[in-house]
Amino acid sequence: MKLPAVLAVDDSKENEVTLTIGMSPELVAFSGHFPDNPILPGVVQIDWVMRFAAVHFGIKKIAAPDFQVKFRNVIRPGEPIALTLKLDHSKRQLSFTYQSGHALMSSGQLKLETTL
Repeated sequence: MKLPAVLAVDDSKENEVTLTIGMSPELVAFSGHFPDNPILPGVVQIDWVMRFAAVHFGIKKIAAPDFQVKFRNVIRPGEPIALTLKLDHSKRQLSFTYQSGHALMSSGQLKLETTL
């Protein structure tokens, strides 16, 4: 699956990046989930976290056998979403938040099984 368009990148902090992601209704992630009321599936949110982390932190092979996620609000097509990724090398942990404006949409931590 193709990653969504990144509209802006803030990588001014060490081991942290915030991406502003376009949430076009045409994204394949919205198709079929649900036809009359599309939302971004949780599994897609985790996939994007892992794939964007690989790109922005230079992780060549990423796997997360242990993770915690809290889904607080439904992500729908339309307004851009801010995805913030924080990498803690010593804990081998990747934390993330998805936000829409000031509203927290989801957050979590992934325990990485890879060489950082």
